[in-house]
Amino acid sequence: MELWKKQKRILIAFGIFLVFMFGCTLISRAVYASKLPQVTVKTPGRMALNHTVTADGIVHQGRECAVTALSGLRVRTVYTHVGDRVTEETLLFDLDMEDLKEKIQETELEIKKLQLQIAAMEQNKSLDAQEQQTENTRAQEDYARAQEKADEASARAREDLENAEAAYDSHEDHPVRTTSKEERRAQQEVYEAWVKKEGELLQALETAKKEEEEAQARVQELEAAVVLPEAEEEPPEAEEESPKAEGESPKAEGESPKAEGEPPEAEEEIPEAEKEDTQQESPELAEARAQMEEAKKKLAAAQEAYEAHTKDPVKKPDFGEEDAKKSAWEDQKDTLEQEVDAARRALEDAERSGSDSLLDAGRKVEDTKRAPDADSSLEVSRLELSVLQAKLAAYQGVREASGQIYPEAEGIVTGIQVSPGERVGDGAAVVYADLSSPMQFQVSLTKEQKKYVNQGDTVRLTLGGGSAKELKVDYVAENESNPELYDARVFLPDGTGTIGESGSFRVEAQSEIFSCCIPLSALHKDANQRSFVYILSERQGILGTELAAEQVFVRVLDQNDSYAAIEEGVIDQETELIVHSTEELEDRAVVRYKE
Repeated sequence: MELWKKQKRILIAFGIFLVFMFGCTLISRAVYASKLPQVTVKTPGRMALNHTVTADGIVHQGRECAVTALSGLRVRTVYTHVGDRVTEETLLFDLDMEDLKEKIQETELEIKKLQLQIAAMEQNKSLDAQEQQTENTRAQEDYARAQEKADEASARAREDLENAEAAYDSHEDHPVRTTSKEERRAQQEVYEAWVKKEGELLQALETAKKEEEEAQARVQELEAAVVLPEAEEEPPEAEEESPKAEGESPKAEGESPKAEGEPPEAEEEIPEAEKEDTQQESPELAEARAQMEEAKKKLAAAQEAYEAHTKDPVKKPDFGEEDAKKSAWEDQKDTLEQEVDAARRALEDAERSGSDSLLDAGRKVEDTKRAPDADSSLEVSRLELSVLQAKLAAYQGVREASGQIYPEAEGIVTGIQVSPGERVGDGAAVVYADLSSPMQFQVSLTKEQKKYVNQGDTVRLTLGGGSAKELKVDYVAENESNPELYDARVFLPDGTGTIGESGSFRVEAQSEIFSCCIPLSALHKDANQRSFVYILSERQGILGTELAAEQVFVRVLDQNDSYAAIEEGVIDQETELIVHSTEELEDRAVVRYKE
């Protein structure tokens, strides 16, 4: 019973501890969460972006007209100023009639002189034609002689080429026969095989000699180790002294000459001793003698094989003589080929030289047919006469108009390039804006603005303090002086605007529909001007699942003042984007929803 009470108290205490730890955890998470940045999220939407383009511009004339006068005439009086309104009956300026009279007299004198020059040129024309005919006849005769010489030279060169080709063909018809590469290779292989076989047999012979010498040495070694029967029958004392006997063996060997001088009794004992040794020969010695005999047989066989192989040696193939003949034949062939090439080049040179001679002679014939320089000079003089006659007619027209200059239409003078007492230049004397054509409102647009302004778009135009009017964009083109700008023009209705009047230009355009549009507040740029957004993601932390701001780089397709269109990929319409945060965010920063 007491044990149960004790266990119950322990369980109650453990339960209280768990409740306490759970409360601490809740308090810790609450404190941790209260310090996290609070964020507001939004998912991308599908929409079209609205763009508004505004720009200021000035009213210009629709068309400018130039008033010209004959250059070189002196201006007497200028009656208008820049900004004046003129009509077809407004006198702009007049010319000095005395100066005009002098110009007419000078022109008439130049015409008479030129007419006399033309008459003289025409008189000489027939003489030039006769001389030209004579030169043509001589040139044709020279051409015929050049043709004859060219044909003769080509015939000789062609004959030399045929002879050289015949000699070359005859040489090729009698070639030097040489052993083929396959046959040479076969002979070389036979020789190399014989040399290889010789080496193998020689190696076998050397091996057999060595084996025979080793076998003989083995037999001698075993024979020397055989113990005489007398020594084997000695008493044990003699066996104990055997080391001494072995030590004295050199002395016994050294005494062999003395043994030769011993009495015949000793010599008679030797055969008996050998007989005893033969009778007592060991199996090891017998085997060694058998091996020696076998080695001698192998040596004899190796010697016989080597001698049989070297009896009929194979000579090393030598193709030097036939190669020399072949080389001499090839050299002769090359020489003949060079002679053919030289003859062919000589023929080509002869034909080219003949062609050049004929070309030169033909050009001389053509030159004699060409119109002489007098004819071109005559035509130039006639043209000059026509110009002077036209100039005289223009002067006479100015004289009939009493030297007075008027505009062709109603307009406003924008430029005057003449002054009293000075002569008229080659350009426009007076420039005026043609009021019969409509006015134009012109603005300059940046490349970014140009994306949303196109020809035919509706524009709200406000001039001065007037009300806005809806018109059409009539012209959009790149600025000629600044490629970074574009010029846009709007033709104004009749009676609208004055030259130099300022106004404002407003165009509203809508983009295509984008499937992934986000608030501009969700878009950020790093130090390298790369666009990125923060998306809301979940991760596991020490206090459980946490929300984190993950940095994701994006590609902006379009944007206005409020929204940006993003290329789909890592972001879709289900992605939660952070559009606002109470603190500056960093990649992987822990955040919480804004309450």
